[in-house]
Amino acid sequence: MMGNDLPVTFEEVSAATGLGVRALVLDSGVETAHREIAGRQINCWRVVTSPDGVRRVEPDDSGDAYGHGTACASLLCQFAPGATVDSVKVMGHANGWSNDALAGLHWGIDRGYDVINCSFSTPDQEFLGDYKAAVDRAFCRNVLLVAACNNGAYWREGYPGSFPTVFSTDFGAMEALGIRHRRGELVEFIARGQQVRVAWKGNSYRVMTGSSLAAPHLAALVCRIRERRPLWNACEIKAALYQLAGLSPALGSLSPVLRGEG
Repeated sequence: MMGNDLPVTFEEVSAATGLGVRALVLDSGVETAHREIAGRQINCWRVVTSPDGVRRVEPDDSGDAYGHGTACASLLCQFAPGATVDSVKVMGHANGWSNDALAGLHWGIDRGYDVINCSFSTPDQEFLGDYKAAVDRAFCRNVLLVAACNNGAYWREGYPGSFPTVFSTDFGAMEALGIRHRRGELVEFIARGQQVRVAWKGNSYRVMTGSSLAAPHLAALVCRIRERRPLWNACEIKAALYQLAGLSPALGSLSPVLRGEG
């Protein structure tokens, strides 16, 4: 491993797998028996609410509520195969998902995960202060947050992505880990998320489009850089991503580790 004060190179990112990096997916759960990720040790939890309104995180074996979490987790596993990928179910019911997401986010920060993938966005101003507090805690503890944006209008505020220390991403038609940098915007990255074939609930696959899929692609790159520069904070890793964005065609050659159906 090279010194933490040296720039990260394309060769290092290409050779990295996310080894030693702990990643957490906040989503709808994961179908751990899916053939795309079978054999991976994915620890699963969920946020539950007690009768008195207190939220806590407990082990969960109920699988994926509808498939979204399996899609995101499998992409992260494919492109950062050396990383540990775990899951907290915060979606899958009609009400209160943002409160559950915040509870899962704080839990992941407290547990010391390196990278937390949030393939969601809420424009609800009610949660602005709560997400800001969580994002600030993550930055101070050097936990890297990757978030999706509003699919229809990336410039609209959405949380947790609309904070400068979050790696927020829009989606585009790229290959593999190709990325682009959008200057002067809070949603400053564009990653692969158009017509992507992903694992889904029921041991199935879907072809989907959206920033939800771009987020785990970007998170995989963040995992690779964290492996090589474990002491770098969000600002330093963003600077490396700006540089790598200029090599986007080359990054497209970084293929996933495919399992199941090809």
